[in-house]
Amino acid sequence: MAEFEIYRSLQNPAHYVAVLSSDSSENAEGVRHSQNLAPLTRIAEDGQPHLGFDPSLAKAAIAQHGFYAFALTVEPRDGID
Repeated sequence: MAEFEIYRSLQNPAHYVAVLSSDSSENAEGVRHSQNLAPLTRIAEDGQPHLGFDPSLAKAAIAQHGFYAFALTVEPRDGID
């Protein structure tokens, strides 16, 4: 099964970029070798939603732009609202 490679921005900890592990295009290689991004994790391309990451949206963006840029902000909560 293919995977998404997730990279985190070194300038903004809420910004991330995803590429497919099988992608060897210029855009994917640019992400992998960017001095502004650091490898973070891998997520299976299983079509299931993951915390803060939607594989369906990622695949559509990668098909159109060669990468998927997204932001994720975690907001701590105390108790139930």
